[in-house]
Amino acid sequence: MKTIFNVANTTLVSIIVVAIGYFALSRGVLIGPVIFLSGFVPLAGARLNRLELRRLIPDIVFGALDTGLLMIAALAGAQTFGVLGAIVGSAIGDAVTDGIAGFFEGSIAEWLRERGIEEARTDLGSALGKMSGCLLGSGLILTIAFLLGIQAHLTLETPG
Repeated sequence: MKTIFNVANTTLVSIIVVAIGYFALSRGVLIGPVIFLSGFVPLAGARLNRLELRRLIPDIVFGALDTGLLMIAALAGAQTFGVLGAIVGSAIGDAVTDGIAGFFEGSIAEWLRERGIEEARTDLGSALGKMSGCLLGSGLILTIAFLLGIQAHLTLETPG
């Protein structure tokens, strides 16, 4: 029963984040800050489920580094080769950034354990922590890219 509850929680948070993204894109809102702020939705879900946020730090850092660095690869690919470059940059970037972020995730987990902070992973904690980190990291990178004048040259066809 606990697994069903945790799947439902993760699904609900995911639906909320997707709805926020869709709403922002369909209205032409600057997406970087919206994605960054959406990173607090999974953290709110974690708090509502009485999870200790400090135990999620390794997962949050993993997500932020993984997807933040991935955004750099995707933007670089898009700038150089357009949409296909963004897709390839994301695919290759994901493999590289998983390794880099995993190294930092493990290092932070060890650092926390050395200080007596139990960071044992749970399904819901890992899901919400990584989701939050991914949104925070990618939102930050996309905001910085916008401020630096870097654009992916991707067009958005809004439905209807």
